[in-house]
Amino acid sequence: MFIINRSSAVGYDLKQAFTYVWSDADFFTKWAIGSFLLVFPTFSTCFPGIKRAFQNPANYGWMLVFAVVSVVIYLAVKGYFYKAVHNNVVHDAEKLPDWHKFWTYMHNGLKAYVGMAIFALPYALVAGGFCYLFRPNFHNPLVYAVGMLVMILFFAIYLPFSLNFATRLRVKAFFSYKRAFWLLKGKYKEYFALYGYCVAIGLGGFILSGLLSMHGMTSLLLPFLGFYVVMVFADLYAQFLNMPAK
Repeated sequence: MFIINRSSAVGYDLKQAFTYVWSDADFFTKWAIGSFLLVFPTFSTCFPGIKRAFQNPANYGWMLVFAVVSVVIYLAVKGYFYKAVHNNVVHDAEKLPDWHKFWTYMHNGLKAYVGMAIFALPYALVAGGFCYLFRPNFHNPLVYAVGMLVMILFFAIYLPFSLNFATRLRVKAFFSYKRAFWLLKGKYKEYFALYGYCVAIGLGGFILSGLLSMHGMTSLLLPFLGFYVVMVFADLYAQFLNMPAK
């Protein structure tokens, strides 16, 4: 049974969230490995020549290999994120995980995606039905606003289960409603603050990524930014889970 450490002070330390990774003696190595892994799937968005090469039917075999390797990398980074949160909360270890357990992280990432996909299926069906019913007016601002609202509400519902998975690293964590919402008990204000921070930081990262993507060379910075943002999220997750219930 996992025991959650609730000894931290109430409230978020945003400075810590953005700087804690630097306190790890091996930060640069761990950050560099995670970032360079993400460079590989970023190649196709960096240079138009690579995009054109993948559009050539003669290269479809290589494109399939590229896609499989990219998926494995994304799963590993996802699993690394959850392991970082897990270590901080369950094992009270703030150091970043080492990368020598790459396949374990990939397995954890796969479990997270499987759980998320099953969890999201009913919402995806509702969203798909909505898009089908309103497809003639899909460009209507009101329809677009409703669609965005549905996405925002889904993330608000999904987040407790993502937090639960971080403590257990099991697929069934996405379906343990009682435990997922137990994590929020007495901390609803802090939960919505976490939600707001995640949305704001995600939006900021999205805008910055768009700016970097405007030039091929600066696009190479995207994986370094992306992995850093992942680690910021990891600390915010851990801070919430370590907060004492009021």
